[in-house]
Amino acid sequence: MFSGTTRQILAASSACIAAFTTGMTFAWSAPVLEELLSKDSPIPMTSDEGSWMVAIIELGNYISPIPAGYLASRIGRKWSLLLTGPITAVSWIIAMYSRSVMGLFVMRSLQGFSMAAIYVISPMYLGEIAEVSIRGTVGTLFQISTHLGILYTYVLGSELSYMNYLISSLVVPIVFMLTFIFMPESPYYYVSKNQDEKAIESLKWLRNRTAEEVMSELSTIKESTSKNVEETNFKEFMGRSNMRAFICIVFIVVFRSFTGVQSLIAYANTVFASSVTFLPPQYISILFAIILLVSIFPSTYFIDRAGRRVLFLLSSVGCAVFSLIASLYYYLTIELGYEIPYTSWVPFISLSMVGVFFNLGFGPLFTPLMSEYFSSNIKAVCSAIINIWCTTLGLISYKLFYLLNKHIGLYSNFLFGGICCLICTVYLYYFLLETKGKTFNEIQYLFQHGKQDQKLKQSKNENNNQSTEYIVTGI
Repeated sequence: MFSGTTRQILAASSACIAAFTTGMTFAWSAPVLEELLSKDSPIPMTSDEGSWMVAIIELGNYISPIPAGYLASRIGRKWSLLLTGPITAVSWIIAMYSRSVMGLFVMRSLQGFSMAAIYVISPMYLGEIAEVSIRGTVGTLFQISTHLGILYTYVLGSELSYMNYLISSLVVPIVFMLTFIFMPESPYYYVSKNQDEKAIESLKWLRNRTAEEVMSELSTIKESTSKNVEETNFKEFMGRSNMRAFICIVFIVVFRSFTGVQSLIAYANTVFASSVTFLPPQYISILFAIILLVSIFPSTYFIDRAGRRVLFLLSSVGCAVFSLIASLYYYLTIELGYEIPYTSWVPFISLSMVGVFFNLGFGPLFTPLMSEYFSSNIKAVCSAIINIWCTTLGLISYKLFYLLNKHIGLYSNFLFGGICCLICTVYLYYFLLETKGKTFNEIQYLFQHGKQDQKLKQSKNENNNQSTEYIVTGI
């Protein structure tokens, strides 16, 4: 009925409804925070409690990555991912019936728990069901779905009552469960469990081919899986090449977290309401979400043309420039009280451009960079450590955004972000290695020796048949 490509896109799109819910989780507070802090709030809270309501999703992120990875290996990618649906649905039901701040804390913690599990399992599923020819396209669906979730939240949150907003949020995980339950399991999981017949059935559905036609791919999967199940060697993890890669990623996570984009998404309405704008804050937020969504696509086009290094450098420079412009504007208009005519567009344009440049490199390209820097047998360990590191910095960035805004001024958030991005630019220029067109062995050799050995070019074909296991951390 459908071609193999169409079936793979359908399965990936269904799985990415889970990613859609993560975008909703990130952005949920933006349209309702002002209402919840007002005198007529359905759940009265202080501004400090409101900031914790935003940040507390990161506490859930600490708990689930390791159990999620374990379940994905034990019961499969499909059923592990499906389990996030009921957890997310329950969180929205708690919010609907809760009339206390503690209830919202529980709701947000459950969402953080579910969100981190989705980050671990969903990209794994996407990478394993897709053919090599469309794997890049399928991989981008995760980021696109996340930003669609942000847009969905901004639109409905600004137009619906608080209760109807929660009901519309509950619908999404229900749709996910009703559609994804009919999708096939990853053939890689079946092969890892020596269930070749089930792997063949999965491949037959995904590729729309006969059993005979998928046998060669099954052999490739077996070969790749046998390499991936090697035990993690601590000595190898501590080796020069892997440690250099790990340290590089750790620093990128620091700079990425403090660009302020993640906090801006959570506090969008509050930020845009802090100064005179050409549209009401809620509509500015919707326009901001649309720009974030559209800005993902250039990076997917240029990643294998311009390369990772160039895009990361452009991303860092762009974020720095427009963060500093936003900081200067807020300092002049809020702190010094200057009235600058015809500049109501400045905060929106500058902050939108921060988001655009973030999505040129820091956002979507962090995932493939993680996948390319680490070998299969240490990828799980690195993923767990990096996820915990991202969670810690995410929690810090959420609270820091609130504290800087309260005690110093809104401008200080963007001044801090701009300085971080300037430092990041220097760091990336000297330490970020280009991975475009290189095999894993060549990348590891570059980390080990700092230059490429011609002999390693013979190993290109060795890595072409291995599956891409995406690691996703945050927006």
